[in-house]
Amino acid sequence: MTKVLVTGANGFIGSHLVDRLLEKNYEVTALIRETSRLGWLKNKPIRMITGDVRFPDTLPDAVKDQDAIFHVAGVINGKNYSDYADTNHTGTKNLMNAILKYNPNVQKVIYLSSLSTGGPTTPDHPLTEADPSNPLTAYGKTKYAGERAVLDLHNRLNVIAIRPPVVYGARDLGTLGFFQLVSRHVRINLGFRDRYVTMIHVSDLVDAIILPIETETKSGEFYYVSDGTPNRTWLGLQKIIAEALGIWTLKLKVPLTPLFLYASVMHGYQLLTGIKPRINLTRYRLLTQHAWTCDCTKIMTELGYKPKITLEKGIFDTVEWYRQIGWI
Repeated sequence: MTKVLVTGANGFIGSHLVDRLLEKNYEVTALIRETSRLGWLKNKPIRMITGDVRFPDTLPDAVKDQDAIFHVAGVINGKNYSDYADTNHTGTKNLMNAILKYNPNVQKVIYLSSLSTGGPTTPDHPLTEADPSNPLTAYGKTKYAGERAVLDLHNRLNVIAIRPPVVYGARDLGTLGFFQLVSRHVRINLGFRDRYVTMIHVSDLVDAIILPIETETKSGEFYYVSDGTPNRTWLGLQKIIAEALGIWTLKLKVPLTPLFLYASVMHGYQLLTGIKPRINLTRYRLLTQHAWTCDCTKIMTELGYKPKITLEKGIFDTVEWYRQIGWI
């Protein structure tokens, strides 16, 4: 039986990855922080090791004797740049150093990166692996630094990175607010032009993450992955959510100038109090880009990736799960 380590195993994506690995009869070890909530891992036949990628001395037992390592752990909502960098960059370097020292013959290391590392683009040009990486936010910059810490070792370890766009599905808190907004009969567009996004259901993403350990790969490569449709408008996405909810919605266009002023005030509030609001200048910059899109042709061609979950089905299933658990 193949032994695999999953960092961030208790989170949204990590827990789905654990479930899929167990379905495939992998022997799973989960690296879990002392403060982690373990609800999605309850009663699973996995080995848990308490540790944190920020602290190198907690990593040796986790990486030893593993055939493959999935590095999924990361900070998505930090209060400042250091919050992101401590885990996404320095923590990744710590993990890779531990692998080099305690398990240099590991068969493969897969790093879960992000479309944020590539940066925003234009609607007519979904990002491909040939495009330069221009991360915009602290999250994107630190995830890119972590990605480089992994891929720069391509001559010493067999390493691969996967860059997903917006990920959604059961257990997700990241897109929950978006669903909740639509559930209040509102569809919002920022400014007066369409904005575009690429999506992927978590089920398709975990399939893509596992592919590199079941397929011959070239060390040092990274792959964008998606549901196969590069461009969707935010308004169109919200319409599909409304249809899944079975409700009417009112379309609103929010002018950017007052939104920018509000974001500026809330950014100052964050700096004074340390409390992160729903929108600040960083989030404003992220949300007002014309397009966050990518093309997944490379992973389909080279690794045989095939998305299975259409957006309509994925949204419907997610809405049903949110309703069952009482989140919407």
